[in-house]
Amino acid sequence: MTGYALNVLALCAAVGATAGAFAIPRIADMLLSRAYLRSYTWWYCCLDDFAHYRDVCPDRLPRQNEKGTAGAVGIWLADCRSQALKGALTHERAEALREAGIDVGKGASTRSEVEQQRRCSFSPRPWQRAVLAAAMALWFAAQPLFGVPWHQGALLCVCGAAMASGVVCDLRARMIPLECCAALLVAGGAYQLLRHGSIGIAEGAVAAAAVLAACWTANRIARKSGGSVGFGDIRCMTALAFACGPATLLGAAACYVSACAFSLAGMLAHRLGRRDGIPMAPFLSIWLAVGTTVLG
Repeated sequence: MTGYALNVLALCAAVGATAGAFAIPRIADMLLSRAYLRSYTWWYCCLDDFAHYRDVCPDRLPRQNEKGTAGAVGIWLADCRSQALKGALTHERAEALREAGIDVGKGASTRSEVEQQRRCSFSPRPWQRAVLAAAMALWFAAQPLFGVPWHQGALLCVCGAAMASGVVCDLRARMIPLECCAALLVAGGAYQLLRHGSIGIAEGAVAAAAVLAACWTANRIARKSGGSVGFGDIRCMTALAFACGPATLLGAAACYVSACAFSLAGMLAHRLGRRDGIPMAPFLSIWLAVGTTVLG
């Protein structure tokens, strides 16, 4: 490797480390705050819409396949029940649902709204900054190391930053913000267009449709057990399908094999139960790495 190539690698690693140590924590904190405010507003607006629906139709509950506001409230209600089964509601929201006539059980909530808002923030410790700096330095340096052209590499760096922010948010508050998924979709789609042309975009669209169909099927099967695929995970996987294009299947396989191995290890160590969920964003980042840098 020439001295020029080493200098390029060092520069990319330095830029990545700086982004990981300073930019990613700030972005994650901002996105968590925005996601909490958006979720809080949406939740209580849907609760009001539900009350209006029951005034008009007192003998039935809204369904997801209804048109307009009723369908949106049906989606909200299904999400509430899923969160209740996971024990992920706040005390205030669980009580509001009970007052609205929706039985969510005794173990539906584990924290107050104030505690939830506190979770939706991120003030990194030194070791967390170091981990983020190392991860982003490796990701940025991997682009020239694998011979990715600079304009494609820049787009992959944006994807990596979006994914890293999503990982922080998911580990902190079990959510992947909409903005992370949107950045992945736009930058990843542009990367596929530059690398594989319209064929890559078409294959990405087909893969995204397959991901949505698989998630819909999984949620239909698991809706009674609370093991449904979250909206953030679905959005992120759809964006990853566009980013990875023809390598989507291999990326998804790497993601879920690693997630299954982690879960199995956790159960063998008695740290996880069969019904316990895990944050998926760290494993979705493996999907991105395998589907773009290695095989994309």
